[in-house]
Amino acid sequence: MLLVLCENGIDCSTYIKVCPHVSSAGKVKFHLEILERRFITGLFQFYSMLSSKTSVARRNIVALAVFAFFRGTSVSIFMVLFPLYMVDLGYQVADIGTIATLSSIPCIVLLPLVGILIDRVGRKPIATLTGLTLILALFIPAFTNLYAFLALAYAFYFFSFIAGQPSRSALLADSIEEELGAAFAKTFIPFHIARAIVPFFAGYLAEIYGYSPIFLYSTFFTATGTIFFAFYSVEPAKRKRENASFIDELKSSLIIEKNLLKIYLFAIIDRFAWQLWFPLLNAHYKKSLEMTDSEVGLLSSVMSGTLFTTAFASGKVIDRIGSIKGLCLSEGLGILTALSLTMIPSKIFAVIPQILVGISFSLWIPAYNVMVANHSSQERRGKAYSKMNVFRTSIAIPAPQVGGYLYDNVSFASPFLLSIMLMAVNITIISYTKTKVK
Repeated sequence: MLLVLCENGIDCSTYIKVCPHVSSAGKVKFHLEILERRFITGLFQFYSMLSSKTSVARRNIVALAVFAFFRGTSVSIFMVLFPLYMVDLGYQVADIGTIATLSSIPCIVLLPLVGILIDRVGRKPIATLTGLTLILALFIPAFTNLYAFLALAYAFYFFSFIAGQPSRSALLADSIEEELGAAFAKTFIPFHIARAIVPFFAGYLAEIYGYSPIFLYSTFFTATGTIFFAFYSVEPAKRKRENASFIDELKSSLIIEKNLLKIYLFAIIDRFAWQLWFPLLNAHYKKSLEMTDSEVGLLSSVMSGTLFTTAFASGKVIDRIGSIKGLCLSEGLGILTALSLTMIPSKIFAVIPQILVGISFSLWIPAYNVMVANHSSQERRGKAYSKMNVFRTSIAIPAPQVGGYLYDNVSFASPFLLSIMLMAVNITIISYTKTKVK
């Protein structure tokens, strides 16, 4: 009876001390029983908390991995077929670069707001929204070939990328505390499995049935993945936020911290260097190397196949050597890729740069995400990812157009050579950066 009273918050200690019917041994036994029950209760509560956190982590890894497979299918179709579709319509490589440039501007203007919303509203709602914009990106070219609408489609696609990456990364980083590199690898491997399988078949089917049916099919596929993610993922518990006004948060999202200047500079140069030629690569294969759509799709599959087969190992490597060294390795492989595209512009050897890009990306994805997570607190993580994307993407806006102009008017090799120079500078910058700043 006394044990029940004490367990329900009633102080029985005075009664035990004065009660003549309770022996000393009984009192000791009583206190031991209380301690034992409290220990067991505390252990159970701790295990429940741990199990709950583990459950959230597992659910979000599964949700992100499944979502990644569906997104990978749709992104593969868009990235492979969209530039080929434009070339087929009679547009030049420079026109494709112009669309990539113009459509990125409104997305970048919205990105600071997106970062704030990720932290205020939640990671899951914004990640779900980016699934919806990807659906629209694929739906539009299924029904129109007008330049303005194609630019709008690319804008939706670009928004799904730049807003989806910070929201999904923040969701995962909030769910996992250790081995982030391996966790990020688990969630992007399915994305690149899809990208290894889909491009060849997408290009082959586009040759037979045309582009519109393939774009339309992918909208339904993306919708399936988005619905699954929306219902299965779990929003991680939020830490207490600072009482900052919306305007103050918006201002802070546009200011670079001095101690992180080298990291921002690296991210900006990296984005500009790759955007000089990567969005134009499939058009280069089709126009200059005279490849068919299925051959271009096969090369894209080689790149993604390389990425997903090396992804988990790359995640482990990043956990071992750190994000900064991982980014240096990724950038070095980028230099080798651009060199191979310049030195051996051949159908036969085109597989080499695709393999190099795959390995480079498999290192860059976990390294970049771990780097940002290590330099941000949980309550500001969404804004940290978005802020990094704001600066690196906004300054790289003209890069595809610059690359397209150089390609058409100077030489096909000029955007690759400029990219090599920028990547070499970038390795020097990031190699002198501290691995972790809090």
